[in-house]
Amino acid sequence: MRTNTLKAKLEAGHRAVGVLVTLNNPELVEIFGHLGYDFAFLDAQHGGLGLETARELIRAAELTGMTPLVRVPRNDPAVILDYLEMGAGGIIVPDVTSRAEAEAAVRAVKYPPEGSRGAMFASRAAFYGIPGPAATYVPRANLETMVLPILESQAVLPVLDDVVRTPGVDAFLIGPSDLGLSLGIPGGWSEPPIQAAVDRIHEAIQAVGRPTMIVARDADDGRRLVALGYRALIVVAGSLVTGAAKTMLQSLRA
Repeated sequence: MRTNTLKAKLEAGHRAVGVLVTLNNPELVEIFGHLGYDFAFLDAQHGGLGLETARELIRAAELTGMTPLVRVPRNDPAVILDYLEMGAGGIIVPDVTSRAEAEAAVRAVKYPPEGSRGAMFASRAAFYGIPGPAATYVPRANLETMVLPILESQAVLPVLDDVVRTPGVDAFLIGPSDLGLSLGIPGGWSEPPIQAAVDRIHEAIQAVGRPTMIVARDADDGRRLVALGYRALIVVAGSLVTGAAKTMLQSLRA
């Protein structure tokens, strides 16, 4: 089992920057890895990412030293296992609204005795059984594989302090867009009710010493988030590509 560089970086108190891969292309993942990004956020919930493509994107991330994280479509042990066996270094679980749901995610990701993950020690994740016995692989996999619930619904707010204390969780993500929808406010991350809920969630996570992960919409927003104590920032690949392409086109047509 490889050392999870993202986990090590966050545990050491350092800042990490990753890319949300909205264009499912291995070469694009490699480019961001060679640029020095810390993790690849691969999206099987909204990004149409299937298992075969996930394997290639995970391989591209590993090649450049990035930690490959996969957002699964739902908090389902069978679905989570599929992406773990492809070699995901962490599982991002959408719309966690209770401690029980967070605990279920931990169980799905971890092998016994910490969880209930099923074993197949000849899988890609286990290096096809080549490096050594299961007795060595299992504790290492439990140590290195990350669990990252997304808090993105107003339903989590009444139980927030309990959820953020869930054992086995490595970091929490905040999803402002869905949080806004649950509050009846589509779009507009900066709307006061959305921002107040985001701040409340972040403060609860900080209070228990866990890292918070969130999308930085641009460089100024990223600097603001760093000042607020966010330690894991996500940039959106599609936005970077289209923004740069638009600027270039406008410059050449001016």
